[in-house]
Amino acid sequence: MNAPEIGSNKTVIGVGPNATMKGKGLRLNAVSNVVIRNLTISDINRGVIFAGHAVAIARADLVWIDHNRFHSVRRQMIAGGFGPTTNITISWNDFDGSDTYSSYCNGEHYCNLLFLGVPQTITIANNYFHEISGRAPHIDGAQAIIHLATNYFHNTNAQQSGGFFHAVDAGPSVQALIEGNYLDDIETPIKTGSGHIFGFLGKTSGTVQSICFSVLGRRCIENIAIPVPRINGFRPDETVIQSFGALPRSSIPLPFSADDVPAVITARAGPGHLENR
Repeated sequence: MNAPEIGSNKTVIGVGPNATMKGKGLRLNAVSNVVIRNLTISDINRGVIFAGHAVAIARADLVWIDHNRFHSVRRQMIAGGFGPTTNITISWNDFDGSDTYSSYCNGEHYCNLLFLGVPQTITIANNYFHEISGRAPHIDGAQAIIHLATNYFHNTNAQQSGGFFHAVDAGPSVQALIEGNYLDDIETPIKTGSGHIFGFLGKTSGTVQSICFSVLGRRCIENIAIPVPRINGFRPDETVIQSFGALPRSSIPLPFSADDVPAVITARAGPGHLENR
């Protein structure tokens, strides 16, 4: 049985906090205006074969993936590509990578979010990434504009497992605004060689903030990493802010303080919290 295909102008919403799809994911192909909320999607080819996405998106516009939990998925938890992938919002999800059958035999899932579409406009905000070793997210392809905001990256057993290898892995053409995230014991927040990145750890200069005010009409929010990583990849690439200047300001959410991220995200991400946004 193939993964169910969701058509345009459809909402898939779980009833109650324990609504679950096991063994199959969802496919969105050549669609617009789709909402997926309040589901646990799990146990896709677990321990069987390296295949099967939880949500596969191709040639899609206006997709909202919100308050779901992803667990025990053999390939990507969310995969996007093969044509335009635009106006995609991924919010308040619990990406639980704990898995006996992991790529690096460390109990942590590696293939999490992969986006290869052309063009791409994607917001990844207020999500909980844990027990994960990479691709959070991996983004490539020309004309990719990504906003990564107020996400919580955390591994419970980082010392035993070898740690979270990397979070963001961006191709050379990607424009990524990264702000308000909390990175807890993350070895490499941004993989070396990633594309155009605008983001910073801790406070930044007035000059950098003036760029944010001039284009976004607001300050950019600092990220927190504890401990400070040896290689972090954060930098204030002004071309990123200019690319966001072409978007409506109303489409760019204002992150809250990174100091509040761990408590807020662990309390409100995942199924059963639709009232908390």
